[in-house]
Amino acid sequence: MGLVNKENSLKQRENNPVPPFSKEELEFLLKLVSDCTFKGKEVQVVYDLVYKLQQLYIQWVWHYQIVVVMVD
Repeated sequence: MGLVNKENSLKQRENNPVPPFSKEELEFLLKLVSDCTFKGKEVQVVYDLVYKLQQLYIQWVWHYQIVVVMVD
């Protein structure tokens, strides 16, 4: 039973992707990370996380600028 439920749960996640972050949410997360202190062993994980958030933020801004240009 547990294996079947797990497979169904995975299929539901694939069919319902996580909604994208808003610009404000990305800015909040980046600000939150910038205000924190991390131990040496956490630095690589934080670096990777911030890099991914930054890429999402850049994509969001780039997409928004394209939409604005197309609308104008």
